Amino acid sequence: MDIETYYYGQGKIELANIASDGTLGPWRWVGDVSVFSPKFSTDKVTHKESYSGKKGVVRSFAIGPAGTIDMTWHQLDATNLALVLQGQVSDEDEGTFSALALPADLAVGDTFDLGHLGVSEVVITDATSGDPVTLQEGTHYSLDTNFGTGTILSLTGVTQPFTAAGSYAATRSVGFFAAVPANVALRYRGVNLAENNAPVEAMFYKVTTDPLQELALITTGDDVAGAQITANLLLDTSKPSSGALGQFGYIRQLAPAA
Repeated sequence: MDIETYYYGQGKIELANIASDGTLGPWRWVGDVSVFSPKFSTDKVTHKESYSGKKGVVRSFAIGPAGTIDMTWHQLDATNLALVLQGQVSDEDEGTFSALALPADLAVGDTFDLGHLGVSEVVITDATSGDPVTLQEGTHYSLDTNFGTGTILSLTGVTQPFTAAGSYAATRSVGFFAAVPANVALRYRGVNLAENNAPVEAMFYKVTTDPLQELALITTGDDVAGAQITANLLLDTSKPSSGALGQFGYIRQLAPAA
């Protein structure tokens, strides 16, 4: 009697960029992935005969093999978001700003934006000729240093327009639809908990991801946010069409003991 086996999988998803010559760059772990479900399909050509009166199917064969991978990613950092938002990462080093003109004719209760995150050492001065007056935080304005925004509290004793100076923190940004969608290789390296953590590897030679359909930036419930990702399998013509491991990918496990 054959030995029965079961599967309960956990593991890591890794991506590698595909260079123009087909070689792979370094593998990068995308972080915690709670759903990883490849799905496979083919189109079918079916022909019914037209001579017997039964319209019986006489030929049926598959064409157009295809596949998708449904995933839920929980690490929503700039690198991952750039891939699924068809964007590119833009890094800005920490620095300083000076003589930044604030909007004219600000009123009490209005909010102004310093244009940077993580601001510090902010100084706001007015337009008094000769010896400009420095506005006092807590008296003339309040400041949210995380987002670099402020709110006017009082205009007593100061003259508009105002200018600001200060420092800001380094940031990483991702522009939406700012890059050509990239093809990447995808690899799953996991373990089968039902069989003593036996290793399981799945390789997908070339995939492209659909644009992220939803990015839930306000989170409720009792779990962290997750991004629903769909990747499409592409034919890798650099692999031999008659090879045992095909042109789409493969799954690999340890051979059973004799």
